[in-house]
Amino acid sequence: MKFVTSFALLILVASMVFGGITSSAYAADDSAILLKIAKRAQEQISNQISDDSSDKIKKLFEEGTQQVAFLEKSLQSDDASAAKEHFLSAMKIFKEISRHLTISVSDVASQDEISSVRDTAKNPSNDLQRLQSYLDNLRTIAKKHDASINFSELDELVVKARQQIDEHQFAQALDTIHEIKETIVDVNKELREKASKQESQRAKVYAQKYLEQLDRLIENAKNQGVSDEIIEKLESAKENLSSIDDPRQIIEEIRKIMSLKDQFELTKNDRLESRILQVEKILSKLYEVDGVDEEYLLNAEITLQSIKQNLNDGEFETANEQLRDLAKQLAEIKNFLQ
Repeated sequence: MKFVTSFALLILVASMVFGGITSSAYAADDSAILLKIAKRAQEQISNQISDDSSDKIKKLFEEGTQQVAFLEKSLQSDDASAAKEHFLSAMKIFKEISRHLTISVSDVASQDEISSVRDTAKNPSNDLQRLQSYLDNLRTIAKKHDASINFSELDELVVKARQQIDEHQFAQALDTIHEIKETIVDVNKELREKASKQESQRAKVYAQKYLEQLDRLIENAKNQGVSDEIIEKLESAKENLSSIDDPRQIIEEIRKIMSLKDQFELTKNDRLESRILQVEKILSKLYEVDGVDEEYLLNAEITLQSIKQNLNDGEFETANEQLRDLAKQLAEIKNFLQ
């Protein structure tokens, strides 16, 4: 900043000299002072310019140097008007260079301050530990939803941050931790999208199974002589359920159907339907176990279809007896395999 102050004084002296110039001619001493001020400014600017200075600053300095040379020639030929013009042009250019150099110095100072802050950064080990715990929870959630999330990038960043902390590079570790947080946001978004798709798929599967139950309920209601009005409401509910995909809407529609069943006392076979679902789950798992007789499982499937048909026909006692025997047999097989 010493250079900036000196240059400002040169500008002030120059203005004082011009204030004393008459319109007739310059005195010899005045001419010497003008040239001395211009060359002094040129010298100070030259000392501040380096190879790293911008091309713009270097070009301006060339123009300023040229104006000083023109000033010297004008003074030698006693051309006061031209001398004044070249002097002002040179000082204007040098002042512009000074402004650019001052900005550059300020930028360097700011970077030094930033570096100083970075050097005094605190140990972010606790932040990294919290992120590691959160990351472990994300893995658990991804596994629960069977979502194929790639955590390799996050794992590499955590290793990098831990190494930086071990080497006391706390500022760099903070940058890495910030990158981890940004990556976690992306992983969270991907996990939510996949979980939402799976939730939707599960809701559709459940709705399909419920539609099968609803078919049996409607058929059973017809066999019992339930009024056409109730049958129409059940069929309308079935149509609505089969046309929606949103999980929340599916749940809401099933609640309406359950309300209809309660309202018109059509819940007699609900317990049997629930047990049928349990048997279907057991059969599905047994198909995945090695050593189970597939012919036996096929016969179990046939028996299950017979149970459903008896429900359709309103043969609750027969269906209940068949279901009890089938469930017992499947339980024996399951226990034997354990």
